[in-house]
Amino acid sequence: MFRIVPLVENTTSTTDYKCKHGLCIYVQTDNHKILFDVGPNSLFLDNAKKMGVDIADIDTVIISHGHSDHGGGLRDFIEMNTKAKIFIRKNAFEPHYIKVLGLPVYVGLDSSLLNSDRFVFTEDVSVIDEELLLFSGVKEETYFSKSNKKLFAKKQGTMMRDDFEHEQNLIITAQNKRILISGCSHCGIVNIQKKAEEIISDKIDAVVGGFHLFNPPTKKYESDEYIGLTANAINKTGSSYYTCHCTGVKAYEKMKPILGFKLHYLGTGAEFRDEDI
Repeated sequence: MFRIVPLVENTTSTTDYKCKHGLCIYVQTDNHKILFDVGPNSLFLDNAKKMGVDIADIDTVIISHGHSDHGGGLRDFIEMNTKAKIFIRKNAFEPHYIKVLGLPVYVGLDSSLLNSDRFVFTEDVSVIDEELLLFSGVKEETYFSKSNKKLFAKKQGTMMRDDFEHEQNLIITAQNKRILISGCSHCGIVNIQKKAEEIISDKIDAVVGGFHLFNPPTKKYESDEYIGLTANAINKTGSSYYTCHCTGVKAYEKMKPILGFKLHYLGTGAEFRDEDI
């Protein structure tokens, strides 16, 4: 079996759960209890308690990339859970910034956590076990968000355009299904899925995550043309899509007529299981 439910997302499926810009997804498989990202702060703890998810039982954490809306809750998690390994790209701890009105604003992780022995630093492809595989290094830029141009990383003291080498994605194999989970899809969800299918030499059954079609600081969406191109490209795959976070509600609404029943929105507390695919 598998169960996937956002503990934190920009919206909420019910007023029982609070929401905030960020992402934390709880994933339960036959062998694991996983957090994919931990959101911007401790909110995931409050929602997890309401949903009956015991954070102390989590055995695996995946941090998708080095932005605080995905990893801001790391210190709270480490204090609440003493056993889980935290899989992350080492360069996720580089200083990351977004430029707003031309000025850099820090959006990176808490670098004081870097020396924690809880972290497992991942390679371009890291196989955790027969259920879980992580990959990064998506180079193709056929589908690439223009708002990425506002994101930067400081490398060896120099501010550079972010190359998103710190972004990683998860492939879950469970119940004869292949599920791809991405945090923000900065490298482009079309490119990421293509890379995933190349790695496993098989088709992805379901894709979960944000598609980076909305830029919160500027409140601007990608162009209708780009949103449509993305929707048409993924419509050809045969996969189901469960999107959230930086896709943005308006972009979701523009993609829905193209993808129909293949596209779903996952707000905080929404859920899907293996039988839903």
